[in-house]
Amino acid sequence: MKTRIDFKKCSLIVMLIALLTLNAFSKDDQPTIIKTFDMNQPGTLNASSSGGGVVVKTHNQPKVEIQAFVRKNGRILSSSDSDLDEILENFNLDFSKSGSVITAKVERKTRFNFLNNVGISLTIIVPKEMSCDVSSSGGGVKIYGVEGTHKFSSSGGGVHLENVTGTTEARSSGGGVSAVNQNGDIRLSSSGGGVKVEDAHGNVYAHSSGGGVHLTNIDGDVDASSSGGGVSVSGEAAYLKASSSGGSVKVDITKLTKELNLQSSGGGIDAVIHGGRDLGMDLDLRSDRVNIDLQNFSGKAEKDRVKGAMNGGGIPVYIHSSGGNVNVRFE
Repeated sequence: MKTRIDFKKCSLIVMLIALLTLNAFSKDDQPTIIKTFDMNQPGTLNASSSGGGVVVKTHNQPKVEIQAFVRKNGRILSSSDSDLDEILENFNLDFSKSGSVITAKVERKTRFNFLNNVGISLTIIVPKEMSCDVSSSGGGVKIYGVEGTHKFSSSGGGVHLENVTGTTEARSSGGGVSAVNQNGDIRLSSSGGGVKVEDAHGNVYAHSSGGGVHLTNIDGDVDASSSGGGVSVSGEAAYLKASSSGGSVKVDITKLTKELNLQSSGGGIDAVIHGGRDLGMDLDLRSDRVNIDLQNFSGKAEKDRVKGAMNGGGIPVYIHSSGGNVNVRFE
């Protein structure tokens, strides 16, 4: 009987802790400062923060809402917190509107060590048609659903994009860069991590010196390179250039019509070219060992070198590896 009572007591304690924790999270989710601006036309957002990360997401209302979360020792302060005024004295805040341009900037006045336990992160909710220039040196950048011309950067964390439409540039020296469901040409670079793209309609430029580059389900021309890891590309690409000095190169593509240029000094190269048996290609393949099923070929074919024309020639196919084998397969 005693064991059963103790078990009931423990269960009640666990439930109480869970409820308190949920209440705490609910309270912490409330922004410290909210500024709202009406919008009657597509606009531009200029946002930057040296105090924390920046999140941009969309809604179906003709207004921009800037939410500032002021943190001290991991706790989000309320608008009536007694510590708030003292903390805000250490930052320059600019939340303003000029025409169709919205400014949301947080800048630390000093970087002394005693300020390391405080910060201000931003969540900005905008109409879908909003061009964005967003940067952070105090945390990561996350962007969801905007349409326009965009530039994103972070030296304090990674950059993550989802459902972004328009010409886009994103770079990070503080983490990786990733994009999901991109519509429009995109240029990504990272020296703090890898680069990852899933489902992109438009031309893709991707470079990393901090990790691998992995592009999946791409519909557009591709230029991908990495000195920090391997490179992989799949999708529809009329033009594809990929190189790695930090790992292998793997591609699986359809609709090749312009050029295929693959190079690796850090590993082997595997290329799958769908419909390749019927393409006219000028082949220049080189490695310790080249594996390819040649047909209707004229030229030079040796164990470590293939150079010549397939199906009468046409599309330049240049594949060189000094770090492993070259394997080319047609499907």
